[in-house]
Amino acid sequence: MQILPSLNDIRRLRKKLNISQKALGEKLELSQSIISRIESGEVDPPYSKLKKIYEYLENERKIREKSKKHASNIMSSDLQSIKLSTTLREAVDLMNKYEISQLPIIENNINLGSITSKKVQKSITDNPEIIKMDVSLIKELPFPEINRNWNAKDISNLLLQYPAVLVRENNNYIGIITDSDLLKINNKK
Repeated sequence: MQILPSLNDIRRLRKKLNISQKALGEKLELSQSIISRIESGEVDPPYSKLKKIYEYLENERKIREKSKKHASNIMSSDLQSIKLSTTLREAVDLMNKYEISQLPIIENNINLGSITSKKVQKSITDNPEIIKMDVSLIKELPFPEINRNWNAKDISNLLLQYPAVLVRENNNYIGIITDSDLLKINNKK
């Protein structure tokens, strides 16, 4: 019979994998409060429940270890950004010049928002005069920020929700990752 780790080991593994109790509970069809009570030792869980939690976390750990690609291997270090005062026309010119479909809005090394080609296209179609205005009028949420050691699987999960991810190191932006950057890693040998 396999010996399972202690409840503290399970909590440490979950935290190391950056999985919340809520997310773990959802994956395993358990409530967040049950996960919390198990980890804190408030309840003595049945072997089957503890085994289910441990096997899921251990499987996640193995998947992530196999992912040899990290943000530093995937990112484009040619990060183009704009300021809130940049006109939409200037932003569109920059997107066309670099063949990109999104731009982060960064001022004084602070991630203030973003614009995407889809939002730009819709805004210009709705009101052609907006092209002369500042991008602040149509800015969207800032892209999430990660460090260079994030693995490809976690980055892929973020890109399911956001058009891009910024890579930051020592309080500086060092790159950007989009769907196309992530897809390129499968073509590299």
